[in-house]
Amino acid sequence: MGKHLIIITYFASLFLTGCVYKIDIQQGNIVTQSQVDQLKPGMNPDQVRYVMGTPLLMDPFHPNRWDYVYSYQKGGRAMELQHLTLLFRDQQLAGLQGDFHPQPKPGLEKPEIETVNVPPRKIERGIFQIIGDFFRWMFG
Repeated sequence: MGKHLIIITYFASLFLTGCVYKIDIQQGNIVTQSQVDQLKPGMNPDQVRYVMGTPLLMDPFHPNRWDYVYSYQKGGRAMELQHLTLLFRDQQLAGLQGDFHPQPKPGLEKPEIETVNVPPRKIERGIFQIIGDFFRWMFG
């Protein structure tokens, strides 16, 4: 009788360990399309913070870039990731990049986009490139 009880307990514990509840995990800033639609070029950082909330990432080396990142993983499934980057110029909202784009308002026409051709810039070689080329020439 004792052996049967041990075997039943063993198999029951193996079966029940597969029935583990996995929680939903949300991290970051929840960004909605209605929030993005409220953004307008020229808004100052305080106005943007009022609409969007505090950004998740504020890089000290790029203070004119705010990143809003949101990840959601439902019950151990694949993680969904949303990203929105806001760019400022002279303390005014200049643009955005990422998974969200402002929806055009009905009745407003799209402005014409002017294309500017920028001539290629001559990039000078750095000291490490010159040293690397020298060693490749010597030992190459």
